Amino acid sequence: MSTDAETTLHPLFAEMVRCTAERDLDGLLKLYHPEAEWVRFTGTVRGHDEIRELLSRYWELDLQHVEMNEFIQTDDTVMMRGTMKVRGETVVTFGVYVLRDGLIWRQCGADEGGTRDWWA
Repeated sequence: MSTDAETTLHPLFAEMVRCTAERDLDGLLKLYHPEAEWVRFTGTVRGHDEIRELLSRYWELDLQHVEMNEFIQTDDTVMMRGTMKVRGETVVTFGVYVLRDGLIWRQCGADEGGTRDWWA
């Protein structure tokens, strides 16, 4: 895992990994700012209600965190690249998270395989 030499994994991001592994939807949602926006190639979701709906659909995909490949952060931005299993398929993902008030305010990400509809 590559990291900024003077930092460790941001606590909020570590909590995100934990919540995903434990399927803790309420805990995961608490990490998002009330004005959060999640930008995806398939569309943008805004606010807790839309983010909750999307996250609950992700549980259907049997997501499993495998490895953190790269990670870097500043005071308010986290950028990562990691390996996950999605429906048993190994996928490399990447994301950028901008924080406000210590919560995820803007999130962008995708998997390196290109845009796909995991629910099709």
